[in-house]
Amino acid sequence: MYEAAVNYWAVLVSALVFFAIGAIWYGPVFGKAWRDAMGMKEEDLEAQKAEVNMVKSFGLMFLGSIIMTLTLAHLMGYMAFVFPDASAISNGLTSGFWVWFGFILAYLLTAPAFENRPWSYVFINGGYWLVGTLVSGVILGLWR
Repeated sequence: MYEAAVNYWAVLVSALVFFAIGAIWYGPVFGKAWRDAMGMKEEDLEAQKAEVNMVKSFGLMFLGSIIMTLTLAHLMGYMAFVFPDASAISNGLTSGFWVWFGFILAYLLTAPAFENRPWSYVFINGGYWLVGTLVSGVILGLWR
């Protein structure tokens, strides 16, 4: 059985970049729009920040970033084996897109269906995950 080769340094760097994209995405770029999509006011968000253990929250988010980039690295290793003539960037973008489309977007579509979230919630969160998986795929592809 073929075992995909994984560059764990690339996984770590990719996860850090994915995490940094989130800080920018949910901060200055779409922070207010995300808060509105969550149905929160500024004071609600500040109260939640005071109640939540931010070290735990960011730690879990970083763990999720590691899991996602590690999974993407394995998938890309198999893709490189099956399609040896594909470029590293093509492999990264293709793998990142299909991970996003097949798993992340499919999951996010449950938000308006069952959680009564607006479509803006799906677009903001889905956009973050799309950009994050594509950038991670490129980093992982170039750093094989």
